[in-house]
Order: sequence, then C-alpha cells, then structure tokens
Amino acid sequence: MSDFESISVIKTPKSYKSPPGFELSTGSKKSDTAAQIKKQDPKAISDLKAKKAWEIAMGPAKSIPMNLFMSYMTGNSLQIIPIMMAFNLFMSPLKAIFTETNKNFKQLITPENSNDILVAKAIFVLCQLACMSVGVWKLNTMGLIPRHRSDWLAWEEVVQVKEWSSIF
Repeated sequence: MSDFESISVIKTPKSYKSPPGFELSTGSKKSDTAAQIKKQDPKAISDLKAKKAWEIAMGPAKSIPMNLFMSYMTGNSLQIIPIMMAFNLFMSPLKAIFTETNKNFKQLITPENSNDILVAKAIFVLCQLACMSVGVWKLNTMGLIPRHRSDWLAWEEVVQVKEWSSIF
C-alpha cells in the first residue's frame, strides 16, 4: 500500500472558508445564469448589433493611412510592385463592396435596427470608395490617368512641364 492511499480526502468543502470572489455553485445556479442570458432585453441586443455594424463599417477607413503610406513609399515608376499595388487598391474594395457587404451585415439586421444597419452599409461602401481613391491617386502619380488633350488625340502636342513643385 502506497503512502497516497492512506491519505484521507476531506469530503466536506464547507469546512473551509471560500476565497474572496469564489462561490461554491450548485446545479441550480447554473440554470439560473443560463435563464438570465436567455432573458436579455431585445433592445439591448439590437443596440449591440448596431454597434458591431458600425465597427464593421468603419474597418476599411482604418487601412487608408497605411495604404497612403505604402503607395507613397513604392514610388512613381512603372514597375511591377507599384502596378500590383495600384491593382490591389482597386480590386480589394470592389470585391468587398460586391461580395462582403451583405454577408457582413446580414446577421446583424433586426426589425429595430434595420435603418441603422442600412446607414452602416452605406458608410462601409463609402470607406471602400475612399480606399479606391488612394488607387486613383497612385495611378495619377504614376502618370497612367489621361488628363490632357494630347493623351486622347494623336495630333495634339504633349504638354511640356517647365517647373515642378512638390508637396512633400
């Protein structure tokens, strides 16, 4: 017989004082907390879903500063990295607008917050369009957006820039 078998186990946990913040739970208390979770106010749930919708709607706006910085750092030359970045700045927002908008907001719609969700969807689309505007700026700095008559008409002379002024 080992030494461990001779040790008696105390079977009455009430003989010890519980540590602060600890309550010995019984089966009935667990069912009480489950009932409390199920009895949450529908208005509170609707408000939480509206807050989550606004978090989703403002998500793309958080990536705009990083996209601007990366676009600036890749330069204006016609090389593979800046062209791929400009392509990605167009395709990712378009994909998000057409495929993810309804998918992201579908589970959050309730009869009480349907107007708030609709506004959040519109803000989501506007933020995606703002991300696409970074791509337009990138294409403009690379010289790929036609802005002069000579870009469209073969008989017009190319505009010669005499001075350059830089913002940065």
